Amino acid sequence: MFDAFPWLLGLSVVALVWWQAMGAKTHARNAALAACEEAEVTFIDELAFKGLSIGRDAHGRPCIKRRYGFEFYRRGDRRYAGTIEMHAERVAHVQLDPYPI
Repeated sequence: MFDAFPWLLGLSVVALVWWQAMGAKTHARNAALAACEEAEVTFIDELAFKGLSIGRDAHGRPCIKRRYGFEFYRRGDRRYAGTIEMHAERVAHVQLDPYPI
């Protein structure tokens, strides 16, 4: 019975990390959709994972930072890029590249 304990513990940790990553991606996608709607542009692509790091959030607590990229368009003639930075499962920053009004 105790031979399986390390495997179960490892599997549990992997499942927890995966579950948190999926939650963070969902929050990031919702933030991208909201930012595009507010800027009156059209969100056209799913999120692309750009990077992962460990840092501190706004309160100084350690957290996992994730960075996602996405694309949008204004009138359909050209794509523009956007980025979202997540601290754990909270949206820290959303940025849309400059686009013509």
